[in-house]
Amino acid sequence: MASRPQIGVVGQHVAGAITRLRHDRGLEQRDLAERVSTAGRPLTASVLSKIESGSRRIDVDDLAAIANALGASPALLLTSTDNEPGLVYGPVADAVRADIEALGDLVGVEPSLAQMACRLAMEIDAGGGEDHRLLSQLNRELRATLAQLLEGRPEKSDDDELDDLADPV
Repeated sequence: MASRPQIGVVGQHVAGAITRLRHDRGLEQRDLAERVSTAGRPLTASVLSKIESGSRRIDVDDLAAIANALGASPALLLTSTDNEPGLVYGPVADAVRADIEALGDLVGVEPSLAQMACRLAMEIDAGGGEDHRLLSQLNRELRATLAQLLEGRPEKSDDDELDDLADPV
């Protein structure tokens, strides 16, 4: 009998990101599993527990369904930086993550820009180095990175010149 392949670094990272976002949203595993199942992707709390613990691989369909149920994009689960020594999720990182999510589909934008923005925000939340000496530099870098994200995103098509059409569901 062949042994199961080990969960890789990315898989472990995604598992941690799912757990963190679930906790951030105040959801129990059974609540998230129910949301995913209700949306059409059957998932039990037991399977979710195995995914979060890293004892079960997550396939792309589960990743997309779980991200949707958490109100996040699959890219956010893949690119966030959990549990890095010295870095913390605080109000700046939370705001940056929410802003990046609000930008929507960043097709054509370098994914590392979003990662860089999150990392800079976490460094700001961590205090900006000894005696907060790096805070102003980190703030400048974060603003510049976010500006690059905004510049690189695709322009929204406006086919509704009269502003009388409903937003697509």
